[in-house]
Amino acid sequence: MIMVLPLIVNAQVCDYTSSSVTFNIGTPATLPSNSLTSYLLVDNATKIIVQISSTPSFSGIVVSKLYDVYAYSYVNNSTVTGLTVGGALSNITSSCGDFSNPLTVRICPPSGNGGTCDYTTSSFTVRTVTSPTGGTTQYILTDLSGVILQVASTPTFTGLSGSKSYNVYAVSYTGTITNLTVGNSVNSITGTCYDLSNPLPMRVCVCQPICLPVTVTRIK
Repeated sequence: MIMVLPLIVNAQVCDYTSSSVTFNIGTPATLPSNSLTSYLLVDNATKIIVQISSTPSFSGIVVSKLYDVYAYSYVNNSTVTGLTVGGALSNITSSCGDFSNPLTVRICPPSGNGGTCDYTTSSFTVRTVTSPTGGTTQYILTDLSGVILQVASTPTFTGLSGSKSYNVYAVSYTGTITNLTVGNSVNSITGTCYDLSNPLPMRVCVCQPICLPVTVTRIK
């Protein structure tokens, strides 16, 4: 039995390394003559709309992170609301409209804010979809050599420090599973019926209490 993996991952460090990206949408769907299609670049973690374009191209990207790309097609009858940059994806409504499935990509522009770190906090959460029926899902944080650092029942990891790179996995299983413990290698996990996701690379940079060098000079 092969189980459905719940963790949405992108095993590559970066899918694009440019501040401008164009996506190949293939053959577009046939729509009514009074329909419009908008392409949305959405922050994968917050689901906030970063850019809206009339073509599947986005430019001026400055933050390195995971993004979701959507196409939203709707009848042009002045009923669409919420289709604005800075708004939540969930706020978009219209009398007749539909979203494509998301395309999740990691974009790393050559410079700009966030170019080296995915998170700058000691805790972070990755996004999931529905777990397999009748199965158990656990989330795993490892170092780059595959040593398990944390195991959690939710896709949230806490207590991180320093600037380090990690991999995040989801493992889904029924029955028994072995070696799913801190200190073991993720490659040593076995079970009667289980499946392990591809790794999701993460760079976490947690500022220490003193983040900048300070020089004190006696002036009096």
